[in-house]
Amino acid sequence: MGLFSRISDTRAEVSGHAGLTRDIREAVKGGDQEAASTFRTGTLAAALTSKGCNARGQEVADYVEKVVAADGDSRRAGWLNR
Repeated sequence: MGLFSRISDTRAEVSGHAGLTRDIREAVKGGDQEAASTFRTGTLAAALTSKGCNARGQEVADYVEKVVAADGDSRRAGWLNR
């Protein structure tokens, strides 16, 4: 894998996680208690470390489980499908 590919891949990861972080903040601002109580991993940790990426993935799974428990379905978590 060349240097350009690595830089390009890193940029895509950071950009994607930054967008997800913005969406999380909007959900929290909108009163989504499950989002507020679930997401803790920052953009750079999620994009640049395997531990952070795994943590963010687990947070997404936990959030969907909380939404289903609260609402009876997962429709409210649809914003995760970007």
